[in-house]
Amino acid sequence: MRRFRVFGVVGIATFLLVVAALADTGQTSSAPATASTEESFKPIQLALVPTIQLVPQDQSVRGFRLNIYGDNQSMSGVDIGLMHETKGHFGGVGFGLLNIVHGDARGLQFSGIYSGADGGISGLQVGMVNRSTNIHGLQIGLANFADDMTGIQIGLWNEIKSKEKWAVCPLFNAAF
Repeated sequence: MRRFRVFGVVGIATFLLVVAALADTGQTSSAPATASTEESFKPIQLALVPTIQLVPQDQSVRGFRLNIYGDNQSMSGVDIGLMHETKGHFGGVGFGLLNIVHGDARGLQFSGIYSGADGGISGLQVGMVNRSTNIHGLQIGLANFADDMTGIQIGLWNEIKSKEKWAVCPLFNAAF
């Protein structure tokens, strides 16, 4: 019975994060988007490898992505598989062995091996190794790396390069 409650809470939290990610259009101006500037999103992606996937690499997915190894321009929603790669923005929840975002990420990255965001991340990274240029949130793993951070790292090796003192700390590191 307790297991069902835990799964229910995790399911509700995931649903709320996905809804929040889908509601974010990324537009900062109040002007309506024109056909030339509006990015089209596909609702579902199924991928074996980048050359064998439903949605081409240069297009974006807003909804659900199921991969062995999938690669798209942007991704918003739920990402499940072995390896995920996103060239632009990622928003939502990613579950896999490797999660790689070349732009900014917002949400949760749960990885068995590596979570990385070349840009910034607002949210949570959980994996054996976590890496981000700029993070606002929490990193939990064996090794956590951030160039700049507002938040907490929990792991055996925690590194925040922008800190003048105690840039590397075992078990716990924080910057605010």
